[in-house]
Amino acid sequence: MQMMNNLHPLVIPTPFPVGPVNVYLLDGPEPALVDAGPNTDEAMAALQKELNAHGYTLSDIRHLIITHAHSDHYGLAARIVARSGAAVYSHGYNLPILANDRVEAGQRQAYYAHVLQQAGVPLPVLAGVQKSRSTLARYRQATAVDVALDDGDVLTLGETSWQVIHTPGHARGHICLYHRESGRLLSGDHLLRDISSNPLLEPPLPGETERPHSLAMYQRSLKRVAALDVTIAWTGHGQPITDHRSLVDQRLRFHRQRAGAIAAILARGPQTVFQIATALFAKLSGVRVFLAVSEVIGHLDLLVETGEVALQQKNGVARYARVDSPSG
Repeated sequence: MQMMNNLHPLVIPTPFPVGPVNVYLLDGPEPALVDAGPNTDEAMAALQKELNAHGYTLSDIRHLIITHAHSDHYGLAARIVARSGAAVYSHGYNLPILANDRVEAGQRQAYYAHVLQQAGVPLPVLAGVQKSRSTLARYRQATAVDVALDDGDVLTLGETSWQVIHTPGHARGHICLYHRESGRLLSGDHLLRDISSNPLLEPPLPGETERPHSLAMYQRSLKRVAALDVTIAWTGHGQPITDHRSLVDQRLRFHRQRAGAIAAILARGPQTVFQIATALFAKLSGVRVFLAVSEVIGHLDLLVETGEVALQQKNGVARYARVDSPSG
């Protein structure tokens, strides 16, 4: 990847199918990192090597911004802070996850188990999902956030002012950083050039009665970012994007096509979420079950909102059915 002024992409390996994660160094009197990579020795060695190539060590880092609370983006944060004393910034929604709050984590796991059971996931498959998710804990450490960010906040990093753009969808606490004067966007996993971002299931926040509709939120965030004047989007994985509006159109078109495919599956009769997922995706196991269920539920939320599909509950399992239009 090409260096751009004071912004340097650092490519850090991960043990996940998505491949390497991009961490961004913003140099200047108070060097900053955007994201951190997973908590592995291999990732730590790569980060140190990349920083050294630009004339820095971990102890030089003064600020660490976490775009969202997924292991590949914050796993090393605690180790970086231990070496550098850097201040940590992230959206307020991410704080309980980053802090590894045990009560919140237990409630989250119980919620996911309930939703997967409602989705019709068989118990042996559910056990595999839970086991896969529990193994992710090794790739992160609890991280205290010094500054809770919100939409519209402005951060001065590497002698450049960046606007915080809250882009919920892939994760509810996801943020992008936008430099309006140059049109540069640090997009995290909100915009990815070569793979689509999966809007993941998340539980309702305290005081909420319904879970967020992640795909609907993601589509709103896509349209909001499409309205920005972006010259280049530096992504959380893969290569940068130079035509972000075209990519947003492509992603929205993909979601319309996927919703159509789900509606076609439901033409056979009422189906559980898991039945739809297995019809769409081959060889589902482990965490891929959770990803597939998240994607299917996101599209079903939209189809229910438009009145094309109806939800049916029986014996604790949700089934979805096509709503036939009345004949003229």
